[in-house]
Amino acid sequence: MTEKVIVEHKGDETSSSSIEDSLRELPTSLDEIDPKIEASIRRKCDKRILTSVTLLYLFAFIDRTNIGNAKILGMQEDLDLERDNRMSICLTAFFITYILFEVPGNILVKKLGPKIALPAISFAFGLVTMCIGFCYNFGGLFAGRFFLGIAEAAIMPGISYTLGTFYRRHELITRVGIYASCASLAGAFGGLLAIGFSYIPPWGIMHTWRNIFFFEGILTMIAAVIAYFMLAKNPETASFLTEEERRIGQLRIQLESMTRKHEDLKMAHFKNGILNWNTIFLSLGLFSSLLCMNSIAVFMPSLLSEMGWGTVETQLLTVPPYALGCIICISSSILSDRFKTRGIFLYGMAAPFMTIGFAVLIALPDHMGPRYMAIFFATAGAFTGSPMFVGWLVDNTAGPMTRAIASAFSISAGSIGALISTWTYLPEQAPDYLAGNIINLVCAILVFVGAGLGTFYMNWENVQREKGNRDHIIDGLTQEQIEDLGHKHPSFRFTP
Repeated sequence: MTEKVIVEHKGDETSSSSIEDSLRELPTSLDEIDPKIEASIRRKCDKRILTSVTLLYLFAFIDRTNIGNAKILGMQEDLDLERDNRMSICLTAFFITYILFEVPGNILVKKLGPKIALPAISFAFGLVTMCIGFCYNFGGLFAGRFFLGIAEAAIMPGISYTLGTFYRRHELITRVGIYASCASLAGAFGGLLAIGFSYIPPWGIMHTWRNIFFFEGILTMIAAVIAYFMLAKNPETASFLTEEERRIGQLRIQLESMTRKHEDLKMAHFKNGILNWNTIFLSLGLFSSLLCMNSIAVFMPSLLSEMGWGTVETQLLTVPPYALGCIICISSSILSDRFKTRGIFLYGMAAPFMTIGFAVLIALPDHMGPRYMAIFFATAGAFTGSPMFVGWLVDNTAGPMTRAIASAFSISAGSIGALISTWTYLPEQAPDYLAGNIINLVCAILVFVGAGLGTFYMNWENVQREKGNRDHIIDGLTQEQIEDLGHKHPSFRFTP
């Protein structure tokens, strides 16, 4: 892609002649950018941006799923959640608001910038998590989960949008994989934290499961404050980059996306981001993958407990499957960027792992060893597939506002699967949970479908553009309209 873009520079003390000289020195294509400068930009962004968002997502997922750990440590009995599916109702409350607020939340991230928005969001859901520790009945827990969904709604699409602001497309999946691997890391780390906090002697009204929410909420708010001092709004304002790196860092994203620097929200952004086959196919895959991932994340302690292990053993046995999921997720993400391909890791690895895992859980309801092994497979597949679908969509959506809307919409659609997951493993189905495992097996197969259709469409569309069959799109358009095309521009190539 060799499209030229206009780069704006600010600074009252800079003369117009020096600005013109500076503009003439800037590369006009991606091939002209010095690889050493790009490598330096990546290293510095990894230290500050990637580290910050990874920390925030780690605590976001811990705060979202710690209810599963608290359940088997006495919360269900203390709050009278055993009757009328009250636990599932509280889990559902989170995802209802989570889904509704994702798109507006991600637009807010785009408007305010990640430096302000992401720490504010994280501080908010840390505060709500801490307050859940003070709940005394079903209504209080329902309200807490309801507001936690609002607070967390923009964190995943917001982080994905942020990474797309600092990294080029072939650098993106590795970073998405690293931050999203915290979902599996949070499962492992969360189980250990739950044990540690539950052993703190009672103090005031705090004890066992209440300590989990209280202290994890405090840790989240501390992480949010730290992130504020580490994040930047965009490469151009990143104080940790040199002047040259700031200019090149902003330019390389503009050149690759072929989009103007500043955008006002338009209806065209919603159409480009939502009404295209790319978003539809990947949203189907993400819906299925997130259903499986959240089923495992919330109900793994329950599944293991029903296999006959005690409370402490159950918490400890959640760690190895999550650890494997983390390793597989990061490894797949790195390889995906290195080979510049996405779909094969989903339909060739994540989906088969999930299918094998849930098939074994269905076929061998009375065999503890194989069932525990099946959880390893299901966890590795689901916790790899979900972040890769998110990164794949961000990779193939151009234009900052369009990308923000597309990623938020896709995660909202995917979160409907997460909402359904709260009803997959009901107490009356114990101990084999046949219905829940069948639902997850069907979704594992749908991951094949979403990834396969997405790969086919992107390859086909790239062929059409290579043949020139999309060149007519820019006929008669103004320069501004051409720059608004984003991934619909005939020169844009999808990563299948």
